[in-house]
Amino acid sequence: MLMRLRFILLFLLTPFVLFAQDLIPKPVSFEKREGTFRLNSSTVVLNESASEEVKSIAESMRLRIASTTHLNPELVKVARRNFISFSINSELAAEAYTIHIDNEKAELKGGSGRSLFYAYQTLLQLFEDQIYNSEASYGFRLTLPACDIFDQPRFGYRGSMLDVGRHLMPVSFIKKYIDLLAMYKFNQFHWHLTEDQGWRIEIKKYPKLTEVGAYRKESMVGHYSDQKFDGKQYGGFYTQEEVKEIVAYAASKYINVIPEIEMPGHAQAALASYPELGCTGGPYEVRTLWGVSENVYCPYETTFTFLQDVLTEVMELFPSEYIHIGGDECPKTTWEESEFCQNLIKSEGLGDEHGLQSYFISRIDSFLTSKGRKLIGWDEILEGGLSPNATVMSWRGTEGGIEAARQKHDVIMSPNSYYYLDYYQGDPATEPLAIGGNLPLEKVYSYEPFTDELTEDQQQYILGVQGNLWTEYIATPEKAEYMLFPRLLAVAETGWSPQGEKDYENFVSRVQGHFGKLLMRNVNFSRSIWNLESEVTGNPGQGLTLWLNTVVENPVIRYNLGEELPDGNSPVYDPEKGIKIEKGTMIRAALFDKDNKPYGNVFTTTLKVNKATGKTYEYRSKPTRYTGGSTYALTDGKVGVLNNNNTWVGLNGDDLDLTLDLGEITEINELIIGFLHAPGSWIMYPKNLQISTSEDGEKFRDYPVYDLTVPEGASAAGQSMMNLNGVKARYLKIKAENYGSLPEGHAGAGKPAWLFVDEIEVN
Repeated sequence: MLMRLRFILLFLLTPFVLFAQDLIPKPVSFEKREGTFRLNSSTVVLNESASEEVKSIAESMRLRIASTTHLNPELVKVARRNFISFSINSELAAEAYTIHIDNEKAELKGGSGRSLFYAYQTLLQLFEDQIYNSEASYGFRLTLPACDIFDQPRFGYRGSMLDVGRHLMPVSFIKKYIDLLAMYKFNQFHWHLTEDQGWRIEIKKYPKLTEVGAYRKESMVGHYSDQKFDGKQYGGFYTQEEVKEIVAYAASKYINVIPEIEMPGHAQAALASYPELGCTGGPYEVRTLWGVSENVYCPYETTFTFLQDVLTEVMELFPSEYIHIGGDECPKTTWEESEFCQNLIKSEGLGDEHGLQSYFISRIDSFLTSKGRKLIGWDEILEGGLSPNATVMSWRGTEGGIEAARQKHDVIMSPNSYYYLDYYQGDPATEPLAIGGNLPLEKVYSYEPFTDELTEDQQQYILGVQGNLWTEYIATPEKAEYMLFPRLLAVAETGWSPQGEKDYENFVSRVQGHFGKLLMRNVNFSRSIWNLESEVTGNPGQGLTLWLNTVVENPVIRYNLGEELPDGNSPVYDPEKGIKIEKGTMIRAALFDKDNKPYGNVFTTTLKVNKATGKTYEYRSKPTRYTGGSTYALTDGKVGVLNNNNTWVGLNGDDLDLTLDLGEITEINELIIGFLHAPGSWIMYPKNLQISTSEDGEKFRDYPVYDLTVPEGASAAGQSMMNLNGVKARYLKIKAENYGSLPEGHAGAGKPAWLFVDEIEVN
């Protein structure tokens, strides 16, 4: 299977200038020169420094060559030719490096040991892929292109977060993860260690945190909206010795490990262990549902003593200047109902529960500052006033980061809309289960941390960027790798490469060039980059045209109309003509290689052709976030897909209210509208439907209000049909009443419900 995949990779990669385009992240400058440096039995590795740090990097190069080839170079102090050298150049900035390669040598110079390590990572990428092989290979020749490289990072903070609270990952995988971060020049590993669903770090003073808090009685199966469980106990934790081992391993790769201990919310596992820390006193159990618990720390003095004790042990394990305390998604219900909390708000003049959260964070900030550390929190720590020394990690879009920078606070940009790598990266019908969303590689790559909303002075507070992997739906290292790669490469390039140098087409070619390297490192990367994308055009009476796009140059795409999978005998897609659709049908398509065999995911979509298809309409209440992917998504023939919110038109708290123009007076027998019901995602079926028709757009005839029946199941897409008995009209007014506020007992009780709709059909 591996050899087969490697053949496909070779087939897919378009011709490019060898080596130069294959570097990720893209360096500041790369100048190709004539010639090639070939390693042979005479090659040595030259360490020109007395530094043990430099010696260690040089030895890593020597061992890498020795372990993957038949060569066994010596580590020497002096050499005249045929060598790879490592040295410090004090004239370079601390994280800057240069590489010079000619026919006789490869010289790496760095402003520090750290930057020399980055130069080493770049050099490895310049070799053939087999340099990353875990076993010795005798079938390739080690060559390097003659070139000159100058490089240094754009941002000082380049991070990646791994959540182990929902699903524990083995130490072996954590080390592999760190290796991959180092390969792409990340310097921060954010380790999310505590959650409602599990406490994952040993704290010797409070043993119940791991005796009780590290284990939940069962886990969710399928999507949250399905509300199903496996009935199996799940848990585990990292001992302090394991933590020390990982921290030391990361340090050897010039990566700092930032621990996250959540507070005041996401604390139910801790409360299950020590219920006296909660406002109600319990009893509590480690949460089995994903999502947010209302059980949070109560701001007693005993709670602050507990947290300071915990953080003291954490700081003994982690030398990181930064300590992350979460601070996000803290429901205020128990504080609102607590006499103690209400009295504290009054006595301290805090105003309300948001002020109480700020008070809580400020207490912890003062403690960490007194220990010479810096607090990082998610952007909710802005609520009620920002603690003086806090660094904000902006996740709810970019607004929190922008506001913090305006207040002259350091910011790490980590917006969920670009950097939450647990979101789907392709069609949910062909992707493994994910939390939702739609975040393909191109969108991850498109993110730019600097915006026009910040002045040049304010931009200096943007420390860098971070990609996040939450693990509600990621139980294994293999799936974690699938969700991370190659999207994490886009985060790496944004964090490192010069501003204004982005070119997605060029980046995609380099990403495909890295697939072989990732294969050598046994990384289960996603092939979703090859997914087919679609666009629909056309008008009623003439049908629709489906257009398919791919990053592959000169692709061979075969398709079938209907449910049958395409094979070597299926029609070949013509990019000049598209696929003509005259009546509603399913279309399935796939890429085919030179052997006429399919590869990548099968593209599947269903198009409906009716009298409304391709027609325009005017909103009176416009979608606020979810637009269905096109201006007239409700009449484009594409039907909303269960578990892919981005295929629907969504309105938050508003009714669907529009007028559809059929273009001419048309006989209408039935009107069909699709709605989504997914309460776990705050999406509720509408209460009712009101229809009006008109021939001239002035005088409308109202029909009885249709009370709608909610479809069965925790999550379902349903259709509502109205019989209009052959009425003749050009205009249709359609109003679907939003559910309103979410009901009591719902996690978002009192908040406005979403109304999701797609597609409108007229027959």
